Amino acid sequence: MFIDKALELTKKNKVVIGFDLWNDFSQISYCRVDQSMPDTLSMVVGEEQYNIPTVLCRIPDDEKTVTWLIGKDAQKAAQDGQGTLVQDLLLLAEQNGSICIEEDEYNAEMLLELYMRKAVALLAAYIKVEDICAIAFTMKEMKPALMHIIRKAAGRMRSKKMEIYFLSHEDCFFQYMIHQPQEMWVHNVLLYDYGKDGITSYSLQMNRKTNPVACFIAMEEYPQMKMLEISEMTEEAQADFFKQLDTTLLEITTRQCEEQLVSSVFLLGDYFSKNWCQESLKYMCRNRRVFQGSNLFSKGACYGARERVMPSTLSTSYVYLSDDKLRANIGMKCDKGREEIYLPILHAGTNWYDAKMELDVMLVKNNTITLVISPVDGGKVRIAQISLEGLTVRGNKTNRVGLLFFMEDAQFVQIEIRDKGFGEIFPSTGQVWRECLPLEFQ
Repeated sequence: MFIDKALELTKKNKVVIGFDLWNDFSQISYCRVDQSMPDTLSMVVGEEQYNIPTVLCRIPDDEKTVTWLIGKDAQKAAQDGQGTLVQDLLLLAEQNGSICIEEDEYNAEMLLELYMRKAVALLAAYIKVEDICAIAFTMKEMKPALMHIIRKAAGRMRSKKMEIYFLSHEDCFFQYMIHQPQEMWVHNVLLYDYGKDGITSYSLQMNRKTNPVACFIAMEEYPQMKMLEISEMTEEAQADFFKQLDTTLLEITTRQCEEQLVSSVFLLGDYFSKNWCQESLKYMCRNRRVFQGSNLFSKGACYGARERVMPSTLSTSYVYLSDDKLRANIGMKCDKGREEIYLPILHAGTNWYDAKMELDVMLVKNNTITLVISPVDGGKVRIAQISLEGLTVRGNKTNRVGLLFFMEDAQFVQIEIRDKGFGEIFPSTGQVWRECLPLEFQ
């Protein structure tokens, strides 16, 4: 990003948002682009009540108009018989379904847009909503169909200058950690996310021998840690259940910490309690820092959104690689005067579904485009040449071609090249060349 654009963002008090979407609740973190740390929206001022139930309530005002509420207000209104509660918004969106309420039909996209618009409006007490320049959505499972619905719904609630991004929970964990003091991630970092179906563990590991530093996250599921409904249990049964939970968690943590050096452990979710995981906590705290909270993913998404609109040196020094990530930097060799330069096009660490670049270039010497593929995991640098068959290069800087780079999966880069001509003097021939560039040796 050019410096003048970064200064413009800072001067205008632009804001980025991290939106953690779940089917049962959501969270929103926000920060100005020049702010050191994000804040998280709390439903009660001064308390850490970050969960906004992902529900709507339709309240008819008269025969022609209705009012929509979200979150706990929606739940209370429905309980009081004032309206109809709409739940499972993400499940409905995954199925691209719709619901009928009193003969009115509402599709999933419209309902999701309503919820997101009203959720973002809750920030009006802290920021100007019109100052939002980017929203990064995160979910536990990044499903393309759901992402498509969210992008369309969010597209209608945004200004023309607001960008929309998607980050996985692993992405958010990575972004959150690299923005913390480095002593917290000198070695590997463990995150335990305790949800209703059990614990998901994330282990952040870094290969500091590469440049940029390649980061990886290993994920494991532990359904045996599922929290049961204890209200019907006797006190003795509850004590036995929690003792077994503590024993199981201690076994999990011990195994993971013996396999690697761990600097910090993060406990995410309301199910963690000092009342039951005493032995586990004792072990975790041995020569490690332990933190507990519930808003790491939304804050991580916020950091990620800020890195997109105003990249810091962290973006060039550390790259997170996963199965959904571009694992190589892709650039092009170009002539600038008498010297040859490297023009970056797609950056390693970008989600394949976000990887896209359009640019125009002038062909001077020949009809060949030379690309450089530089893996960040230690692989060999490759040179790929694309020959534009049938195009005559005049040599007087009048051959302009448009290049479009995009990806349909994580393994291949699609390239479309169009002859754009040079004004009325040399009109376009209409020729189009398409190439599929593999990122790994075949």
